[in-house]
Amino acid sequence: MDKFFRSVAFGVAIAIIAFTGYYFANIAYDYIQAAMSNNGVRQLSGKTDNDSLWQTIGLGTANDEGGQTAASIAAAQKRIIDFAALKKINPQIIAWLYIPNTRIDYPIAQAKDNVFYLHHDFYGRPSFSGCVFLDKDAKPDFTSHDSPVYGHHMRNKSMFGSLNYFRQASFRESHQIAFVYLPDKTIKYQFVQGQLLSGKTLPPNTFDFDTLTMVTCEYDQPGDHYMVREKPLTIRAPGESDPNDPPTTASASTK
Repeated sequence: MDKFFRSVAFGVAIAIIAFTGYYFANIAYDYIQAAMSNNGVRQLSGKTDNDSLWQTIGLGTANDEGGQTAASIAAAQKRIIDFAALKKINPQIIAWLYIPNTRIDYPIAQAKDNVFYLHHDFYGRPSFSGCVFLDKDAKPDFTSHDSPVYGHHMRNKSMFGSLNYFRQASFRESHQIAFVYLPDKTIKYQFVQGQLLSGKTLPPNTFDFDTLTMVTCEYDQPGDHYMVREKPLTIRAPGESDPNDPPTTASASTK
């Protein structure tokens, strides 16, 4: 009888191990598929650096270290996005969001609802990580009083998984600048507000200027949502330098 129970217990243990391995293998596969999608579309933005395998599975650095520099901001200001190529992939891609010296470097899509891109990638294909998207009611040229942009809070810090870093004062101080690129202009933004949201209601913009609001969407990372609100500093033609930025050199990094 003892031998029978030991055999049953051994069989149950093997089944549990097999199920657990299958479960985590599926999660890893989903993350790798999302990373391949992100890396592929990122090539059209003039960037050659991709998320590594270790970053994809959450074991690598988040590229959110060291802080922004005058050179990285100036280089980001001059960045050119190939929107013609992006529109061929998905005509609903309307802009590109980039926070220098972070992994937040993605196209922005906009649909007729706020549900589709929760579960579809930049190519419009089903994806558990979705893609970064602009609120359906916001103007696609980012001239609304508030332009909410949503992205999933992923465990491997992709999408808006690193947005929570703005809760740290040192990170806020060293990552003040963000860029939104559009076909006809580049908007430079500066951090003005970070707030933990206990519910799904986004607080209204009470500032006397327009804002960009980045909001985490809960998906595989349970917990409260977090928002980062930024104000526009400059609006310039694509690739146009900001005279207030220092000149860049060949070695200046936009990573």
